[in-house]
Amino acid sequence: MTTAKFHAKTKIPVTKSSRWWRTRRWRAIAATAFLLAGLTGCLETRTGAKEHEEKQVLRKQVTTLQQSTADVSSKFSEIDDELRKNSGRTEALDARMTQIKDRAEKNDFALENKLKEQDAKFVAFREEISKLQTELNEVKATNQALQNAIQAGASGGGAANSGSAASTDKNPFERGEAKFEAKAWRDAIFAYEEYRKAYPKGKSFNAATYKIGVSFQELGMNEDAKLFYEEVISRASKSKEADRARSRLKALTKSATSKKK
Repeated sequence: MTTAKFHAKTKIPVTKSSRWWRTRRWRAIAATAFLLAGLTGCLETRTGAKEHEEKQVLRKQVTTLQQSTADVSSKFSEIDDELRKNSGRTEALDARMTQIKDRAEKNDFALENKLKEQDAKFVAFREEISKLQTELNEVKATNQALQNAIQAGASGGGAANSGSAASTDKNPFERGEAKFEAKAWRDAIFAYEEYRKAYPKGKSFNAATYKIGVSFQELGMNEDAKLFYEEVISRASKSKEADRARSRLKALTKSATSKKK
């Protein structure tokens, strides 16, 4: 007969079957503990590996950022250097442009003054030429008028000479006035012209010129009369003789226009 063994605490009979289950349980517990330990270790290893990888990535990113920052700083330095160089060049160009502008203004001022001087000289030259031309025209007109008067009065020359001899003691203008009052137009022309030649700046010069024109007009030589009227207007535009000459010129022009119509 087999003697049964009892558990010390529970007083439950211990059999082979119960021992086997107990042993199996403990083995299962041990295996579970081992698996848990292994899983924990794996988890820790994976966590550590992941953290390590993340740290490596972060380090690389930091290194990349540092390198980028260094590159950017270098580029900024280069740009700053270029800006300084360009600024220096700009200042030099501004200074050069200022010098050129100053020289140009001085040259323009000098050139303008020279042009003004040349213009003044040219104007004076033209005025002198105009005066000479006027004088030349007057001389030509006078000579032509005298020639016409001589030709027109050739038949009465003896009477004119005798009249001149009789009044040689008079001033040429006074003789001209006497002939003008007597309507001896040819003799008046000669006397007035003699006065003009003897006294080119005489006080009666304009009156003599005007009355020569009137004398020619009375002789029907209107074109010759116009020349002397125009001379009076040109030499003394504000004189009373010039006003009278303008009136006669206007009348002659109107008459010539009426005849053309």
